[in-house]
Amino acid sequence: MVKKPRNIKVDGMRLPPVAVPEIYHEAVKFNPGKEDIIIATYPKCGTTWTLQIVSLILRNGEPITNKEEFFTYVPFLELTPMEKISQMSKPRLLKTHLPFDPLKYNTEAKYIYIARHPADHIVSFYHHLRFFTMYFFQDGTLEDVLSLFMAGEGDYNDFFDHLLAAYKYRNKPNVLLLTFESMKADHRGACLKIARFLGEEYHKRLLDDDEAVLKKVTEYSSLEYMKATVNEFLKHLLNAIPSEEDQKRNPVMKKIAELVQEAKEKGITSKGMFIRKGTTGDGKVSLSGEQLDRLKEHIRERTTDSDVMSLWEDF
Repeated sequence: MVKKPRNIKVDGMRLPPVAVPEIYHEAVKFNPGKEDIIIATYPKCGTTWTLQIVSLILRNGEPITNKEEFFTYVPFLELTPMEKISQMSKPRLLKTHLPFDPLKYNTEAKYIYIARHPADHIVSFYHHLRFFTMYFFQDGTLEDVLSLFMAGEGDYNDFFDHLLAAYKYRNKPNVLLLTFESMKADHRGACLKIARFLGEEYHKRLLDDDEAVLKKVTEYSSLEYMKATVNEFLKHLLNAIPSEEDQKRNPVMKKIAELVQEAKEKGITSKGMFIRKGTTGDGKVSLSGEQLDRLKEHIRERTTDSDVMSLWEDF
């Protein structure tokens, strides 16, 4: 029997266990506008890394250095009350795992979508589920995650439904679709490509003064730097119970408090780190030959009418 991580389902959408229906409903009604930048990904496909790069570009290479700002600078669209988002100054940088349907598309907003090879996503999501105690999946297996993937029962539903919905928008001038693998292959080039997409002024700023800002962006979005900082920020989140005031302001904080407390009472502990290897090809190493064969057949069946897998033809 396949072990399943805890989640909730709202209007047919599987969401992390901290989600609440009313905020999800606000998120799907949200219409991004001019100067809004949306980082949209399926879970464990490069969200945090891309956010780090974009925030560094917007901040002239200056990194976020404390956990409070890390958790508030870029709100999670489907986990943040709309009142808080509406109070943000422009340009607003938002992250979401919602697929392009039901996510609202607006030609005036900018969307950055990061895709990752399915095999690597599966392995990364497996470790993600064991890191966050709220999933109560510490004794789950990689086979369980593969089975959930093939059944389309992970967070935010089916991987290919999510990817194919975004792929249709890839040629829109306000949509930038990148792969995690291409970003790893050319980190510097990815930073420049993202900056140019955000606006020529950002691209120029990265290259001015002997590339001083670009050097900061690449340094502070490096795997080494992020493992040393972001992992520390996330470790705090595992055990910290939000204040009563925060719980009153955001029902998601109340859910977090309840789940953290439940995990403690059940003796559930985190396994691993949030940012681990940050590499490509882990799926080929971690999945067995038989599992890879099943995955390849599943990919073939799900992409029969699309060339989407050509995104990874060089990898």
